[in-house]
Amino acid sequence: MIMGLLAAGSLLFGAAYAQDIVIGAAIAQTGPASSLGSGEVDALKLFEQQVNQAGGIMGHNLKIVVLDTASDPSKAVLDVRKLVSENNALAVVCCTTSPESLAVIDTLQRDQVPNISLAASASIVQPASDRHWVFKTPPLDSVMVTREVADMVAQGVGTVGFIGFNDAYGQGGLTELKKAAPEQGVDIVDTESFARTDTNLSSQARKLVNADPDAVLIWAIPPAGNVAQKALQDAGYQGVIYQSYGMTNETFLRLGGASLNGTRLSVLPVIVHDKLPGALPFASVVQDFVGQYQKTYGATPSSFAGHAWDAGLILQAAATKVLASTSPDDTAAFRSALRDAIEGLQGFQAVDGTFNFSPDDHSGLGSTSAVMVTVQDGAYQVVQP
Repeated sequence: MIMGLLAAGSLLFGAAYAQDIVIGAAIAQTGPASSLGSGEVDALKLFEQQVNQAGGIMGHNLKIVVLDTASDPSKAVLDVRKLVSENNALAVVCCTTSPESLAVIDTLQRDQVPNISLAASASIVQPASDRHWVFKTPPLDSVMVTREVADMVAQGVGTVGFIGFNDAYGQGGLTELKKAAPEQGVDIVDTESFARTDTNLSSQARKLVNADPDAVLIWAIPPAGNVAQKALQDAGYQGVIYQSYGMTNETFLRLGGASLNGTRLSVLPVIVHDKLPGALPFASVVQDFVGQYQKTYGATPSSFAGHAWDAGLILQAAATKVLASTSPDDTAAFRSALRDAIEGLQGFQAVDGTFNFSPDDHSGLGSTSAVMVTVQDGAYQVVQP
């Protein structure tokens, strides 16, 4: 009997001291992108709590170390270096914005640490051959822009103007618009840009109004996207305004109020979680996440929270596979195996849709991730195809 107790004690002792699965997260908790980062941090904290309450990952406690990038690419690089070298993170979730995510790629590639970005730009993961260690959860800009241009055609739009950030995110949206619009017979009549911190866009707005497009696509995040829309409306623009899916958080609706009525945008499934067809293979994942988030925080999660939750789901699935043969004590081997496991995920159902990663595709999401909506009275209404 004593031997039995000792054996049981050894098992308990081993389980209690199993090495943590440490994930580093560099998130914009302050600065211009903080309205996005706040939901991401909440989702990661909730994910960590839920996993550990269920027994961890194969008996290993999940530890997510979150640092604030302050929406600054230089700070993001420092954060990632700290997470990798001091916290010995087995993987990193970084970053909230495209400029930050692009800034850390060299560090991740050099240190050979798998990373899941929460940002949009295609250049974060393309070409995949040059982004061996980098993946992302938001869909490619091409998926979301193509859906919006298709809606423009359905609305009888023949000409479009564009205004967006003068950085990787804005350029990504414009690049995809220049591909999708001509293919669908829509002419681009004017393009304007602005910095994330600009508060006066009257000059750009006047140029767009003078070009007289049927529609204008704004490619930004809150609150800057709200500033751009207000500038257009103040300049007397009467056409249809489209916004980027990067606008879909509470800040966008709160700042815009009734002035947003009629605005059109493609959004991710979590934004219209209560209106999704039950036949979608990932609908139950979306509902489960939203239910847990609402219960914990008393609010509906943003798409950015969904991106972070998906990063957690992907890393959990990959780590579960790796732990069957590789110990987290061997940091380099575990990181490498974890990267390979992420790249091998196929038909993986998550909040943003169905992920099919491959050596040539480190985004993994297709057209099912884009849902067209309009804004009406502070809520999103699904556009029926």
